Order: sequence, then structure tokens, then C-alpha cells
Amino acid sequence: MQTSKPFAAKISHIFVGILFWTGLISGCTCDFGLDSFGTSTSKKDDGGPIAVLFHLDGAMPDFTDEGVFFSEPGMSRDKFSKLMKKAKSDILVQEIIVHFSAFQSGFARLNEIGAVIQDTAKDKPVTCVLESADNKSYWMAAGNCPKIILAPAGGLDVIGLSMEGVYLKELLDKIGVQADMLAVGKYKSAAENVTRNDMSVDAREATESLLKDINERFTSTIAKGRKLDQNKVKTLIDEGPFTASQAKKHGLVDEVKSISSVIAELSDKYKGGVKSDYGKKPQKEMDFSDLMKLLSGGGENKKDDTEKIAIIPALGPINSGKNKGGMLSGNQAVYDFELIDNLMTAARDESVKAVVLRIDSPGGSALASDNIWEAVQILAKQKPVVASMGDVAASGGYYIASAADYVYADANTITGSIGVVGGKMVLGEGLNQIGVHSDSVKLGKNAGMLSPFQPFSDDERHVILTSMKSIYELFLNRVSKGRNLKVDDVRQIAEGRIWTGAQAKKFGLVDALGNLSEATDKARELGKAKGVKAILYPAPKTFMEILGEQLSGGADAKVQLLKEFDATRRALELGLLMKNERVLTFCPYIFSIN
Repeated sequence: MQTSKPFAAKISHIFVGILFWTGLISGCTCDFGLDSFGTSTSKKDDGGPIAVLFHLDGAMPDFTDEGVFFSEPGMSRDKFSKLMKKAKSDILVQEIIVHFSAFQSGFARLNEIGAVIQDTAKDKPVTCVLESADNKSYWMAAGNCPKIILAPAGGLDVIGLSMEGVYLKELLDKIGVQADMLAVGKYKSAAENVTRNDMSVDAREATESLLKDINERFTSTIAKGRKLDQNKVKTLIDEGPFTASQAKKHGLVDEVKSISSVIAELSDKYKGGVKSDYGKKPQKEMDFSDLMKLLSGGGENKKDDTEKIAIIPALGPINSGKNKGGMLSGNQAVYDFELIDNLMTAARDESVKAVVLRIDSPGGSALASDNIWEAVQILAKQKPVVASMGDVAASGGYYIASAADYVYADANTITGSIGVVGGKMVLGEGLNQIGVHSDSVKLGKNAGMLSPFQPFSDDERHVILTSMKSIYELFLNRVSKGRNLKVDDVRQIAEGRIWTGAQAKKFGLVDALGNLSEATDKARELGKAKGVKAILYPAPKTFMEILGEQLSGGADAKVQLLKEFDATRRALELGLLMKNERVLTFCPYIFSIN
């Protein structure tokens, strides 16, 4: 009886919480669509031809969980693609508006979004409306949107590409912390942010090469899309940023007009008005029986035996073990036990005809990366595996991609970085300054090797470096086997150097340049599964599955809440990797090309 009372109390709180959430949501009239702009949508009730408005705002992930906590899921690349495809074939949809506001994404995923817009524009008028745009957002719009409108108070911050590193060595010196780091690979500069105050010569060489390659496509895409000379585009970039009127004068946009004006004009033009919630399912009011069904586990997903192409995501830093996050966790990370379980489930699932491994990861644990590589190879012996790279698939991210039968990358994907980094943060001096000291008794020559209170001795450094070199050789051999390349040929393009997808293709690190859709088509071809539907695999967890995990989480679930805040999570991410892993296959930078 003593154990049942706390559980009953939890259920009671959850029940009240559900009533609160459902009541709050059902009573909410706010909308990110037309009503947000103060435009009437009453004409929609009359039916008839319509215009569709898609609003893209902030970060846009590859995939979004559907229906967790009864909330409306945010826009993802996958959801946007599906909705655009639906609108393209919908006879009522006459015109499509894609509205960008503080939109954030990397070049590769922007290219995929742009390809969807371009494909839809072959059959229906598509206009992109920009509030303001940075380099990447404008590049995507210029290359794919038949018509671009810019807000009067907006502007184009098209000022040229840059990559900027932040270096903390001097700060660490001031607080008595030493980063005692080692690297295998001439260009493996992942630790430079804590061991230097500026970019090394080798890191600068690799960064300039990568940025120039991207910039050539950046300027040529804008030139082709806006029907301008590429040299003219390069000259204009040096003159940026631009006000709305300047952007129109130089032919960078077609019109200067507010989103409210665009909506008003289209509302008058089409009998059905402008629909901002296109594809949204009607919201069903939840009654008491629905809640009881939910709490009893009813309505959970059933096994689907329909033939399918399984899209298995590997998004975020690569860790060992399992994710201990609670039901509020929205962190993107790869855990080898979980990903391996998904891969092996797909291998056993006869309905899965081929697998697309979608990778957007800077790498992480070398051990976890190798575990996943083995699992991908085992899966590939049973059914085709195609790797699809997003914005970043470097170091450990490339490690796991190399095991696939066929590898796709976007031309601007950051990949390669075949190298190894490791070490520790030495806190002794800093702690001494605030009165914290250490003393120890050691049995074994290298027993204190991992102590955070002292740097490596020469012998300890030799031991660590020997281990790292061994892992580097394993990395080279894994790539050699997976990509059917000679080890010496891989060695020539390794050394921790980063490459764009276009550069990587020249070296044989990837097979083709293309997006997730093209990778999925390749999986269908290899799996002899023409016309078979592609789905996210495994299906997102049900509410009751997430709830059960939370209730069994105990104190860990409470601690996990701290990690829900961006500042804490980002501070902990690399630190936790370093704490749990001696050697990392981690990308040289947390990439942000602006």
C-alpha cells in the first residue's frame, strides 16, 4: 500500500495537468496564420479557390514529433515538404506564399527546402515573402523562388560568407584552467578553441578552402536565379547590406510590399481567401472517456506490416549508451544503444525494404561511432542502406555514414574531418586559487592519468596518443572498407580536414550530391521497392510510452529538467562527452557559416 499512494498521487497530478492542458488549448484562439496579421478569414467558410500561406520562422528541424501533449507540432523540413506536395496537387490551391521571418537553417537543409519550392513552382505560382534576410535565407530564395517580395521596413543582409571561431585559452589561463588536449590529424582542430587564442595556419587553410568552395556556389546560385552576372553579384555583395528599396533597384527582389498587403490582395483575389493552417487536422474536443482511454494506454500505435522505406534519423552529437531524458526533453542527440536498436529492428522487420540513414551530426564518441558503424554494416548485409547527409556529417558523423551502401551529401554539407581528438581539462590551478586542493594515493604508473587536478606527464601523454593513433587507424580502415578505397588514399584526404559535400564527392567520400528525397529514391531503387512509401522509423513514441518513462525516471527525471534550458544544455554537451569518453571523433567546429 505504501508504494501505491505516490503512484496514485502522480496519476492524479497528471490527470489534473491533462485537464489544464486540454482546457487551455481548446480555449486558445491565437494562431500563427492570418489572424496574427489581423486579416479576416471568414471567406474560407464559403469554399472555392484559395491561396496557401506557409510561415517559416526560427530554427527548422528535419522532423517534428506529432501530437505530443496535444500541442500543434512546429514546422519541420519533412512536414513542409509533405504540405507543399499536397498543395501542389490540390485543385483548390491556386497560389502559394512562403513567408520567412527570422528563419534559421544550414545551407544543406535550406537547399532541400528550396528544391521543394522549386518543384512546386513548376505547377503553381509560388512567391517568397521576406521580412529581412541574411546570406543563407536570401541565397535559398534567390535560387528557388520565381518571385521575391521584401517588406518595406526589411532589408537584405547579403554581405558575404564568414566563419568565426571563439577562442577561450586566455580566459582559461586567467581562471587557472588548462586544456591538455591531443589530436591525430594535421587539420584536426577541434580543441583549438580551448588551446589557442586564434586560428592555426592549418585550420585557416582548411577553413578558407571550404568557404571559397561554398561561396562559388553561393554567388552563382544568386546570379542564375536573379538573372544577373556572377561578377555583378560579387560586386553587390561588397556593397551590402541593402535596404528594401536598394534591393529592388539592384534586381535582388521583385517587389517591396508588406505581408499584410500580400494577404489582403490574395483574400480579394480568391473566393476561398488565404489559408494559413493548410493541412491542419480539425481539432477534436476531448471528453472524459478519451482521457480514460489515454491513461489506460488505449489508442497506441499498432505494428504496421505495410512495405516501407525506413528513414532512421541520426541527429546531433554522438554519445554512448541511452538517452536518460524525460518527457520534456527536446534535445537532439545520438545514443549508440538506441540507434543500434533501431537499425537492428529495421533489419528484422520484413516490411522494411531499404533504409535511409539521415545524418546531421558533428560526431562525438569514437567508441559509439564505431559501434554504430558495425551496426550499419550488419544491416547493409540484409537490405540496402543509403546515407543522407544534412548540414553536417563530419568526424563521427562521417564515420557512421561510410558504412552505408550509398552516400548522398548536399554540395554544401560539411563532412570529412577524419581524425581524432582527446584530452582533459585540468582544473587544479584554478581550484587552488579558491582554496580547493587535492592529494592522492596511486597504485600503478598511470593511475592518476585522468585526474582533472594535474596535466598529463610525458609517459601518460604517450599512452593516450598511442591509443588515439590506434583509433585513427581504425577510422581510416573503416572508411576504406565502407567506401571501397585504399587506406593510403583515405589517409591523403583525412588528417582531420573538413570538406564540403562537393569536394568530398571528388575524393570518393560520397557517391552523389542530392537531398533526402533523392536518397530515398535511391533506396527504393536498391531495395526494388518502386512506389513504396518512406516513413520515419521507428514511429514517434506515444503519449503513454513517454509518460511511463517519466514516471519511472525518479530523481533523474528532475535533474533532467535543468538540461531543458539552452544555456545549461550547451554548456554541458561537450563537457559530458569529455567526461564520459577518452577519445572523440568530433568535428573541428560547431559550424555556423554566416
